[in-house]
Amino acid sequence: MVPVSLALKNEQYANELWRYKNTTGAQQHYFRTGLAAVLWRFLALHEACIAAHCAVPGFSVVTTVPSTSGREVHPLRTMVADMVGATRGRYRDLLTPTPEAAALGRTGSSARYTSSALWGEDVLLVDDTWTTGHHAQSAAAALKAAGAGSVAIVVLGRHLNLTYGDTATLVEQARLRSFSWAACALRPWGHSRDS
Repeated sequence: MVPVSLALKNEQYANELWRYKNTTGAQQHYFRTGLAAVLWRFLALHEACIAAHCAVPGFSVVTTVPSTSGREVHPLRTMVADMVGATRGRYRDLLTPTPEAAALGRTGSSARYTSSALWGEDVLLVDDTWTTGHHAQSAAAALKAAGAGSVAIVVLGRHLNLTYGDTATLVEQARLRSFSWAACALRPWGHSRDS
């Protein structure tokens, strides 16, 4: 799992990750466009690192973790399939929530999703928020069971609650570092697009 950014509870990025799917009209378009741009730039700079870390030449298939809350079309699917140029041509609707998916809550389970058949393709799985990771991990398990090769997960925001455990200390340390698009979770020494 590779996060694009931390998403701290009650702070701007976590708020945007909530608003892109819970607002309507111009606000909805604004937040979806902004998050799509963030994902596009992140993948342009770091998808090759993720593939190298997984020891694969690249990801021929991109899919998203579907909603288990009854949304007919999840806005993340719209962003990844239609708005983000780095994923648009490789996107496939593969995962379907099972009838018991909503009842599982935040529990991880191989019974949460089913996947269309794959024939060894390496898959980049995109999710919006990682809190417990159970939805994304359940989706990755379904993809593997359906025949995927490697499955890498990219999440727009790693949700953190500052009141939980030693999270506040870890966030304080993270705030000491300057932001850089070149900063990579897999290659923390940084890199250029060509390296």
